[in-house]
Amino acid sequence: MTRDERDQLSALLAQLADGDREAFAPMFSRLWPLLRSFAGRVANGTFDPDDAAQRALLAVFARASEYDRDRDALAWILGITRWECRTLMRASSRRRESPLRGHEQHSVESPEEALLEAELRAMLADHLAELSPAERAALGLSTNDPELAPATLRKRRQRALARLRESWRRDD
Repeated sequence: MTRDERDQLSALLAQLADGDREAFAPMFSRLWPLLRSFAGRVANGTFDPDDAAQRALLAVFARASEYDRDRDALAWILGITRWECRTLMRASSRRRESPLRGHEQHSVESPEEALLEAELRAMLADHLAELSPAERAALGLSTNDPELAPATLRKRRQRALARLRESWRRDD
């Protein structure tokens, strides 16, 4: 964006801050592609950039009266956009932390899939049975978790996962 375009954006934002509704349409037409592009670069596949751009535009228009005319409008707007992207990234990561929630609601479409899922569960149970109770506890699979130092628990988890992988590969 050239310096002249940035100055025009600052002028439009100042007009919007003063309550001039005529500045809304040109402001939107200039910001929408810019914010979509910026959000797309920040998103990196973790959330929908259009959602972030839309949320950022709503925040910019809602907070236009707070704009400090001594600051660069583009920097102020991109700061708001970055905040909205960050919010969506956090929400996305929270959803990924509990993948079983959606899996429990998944219905099996065919008898073949039901049989395959049952076989996989049986195989997993067999392989998990090869692990010691401490290793199962380190993986969070048992209710009697020992109270261990975090470093010890991490190391046990690492070893248990390695043994589980090794056991699973032997079965192939």
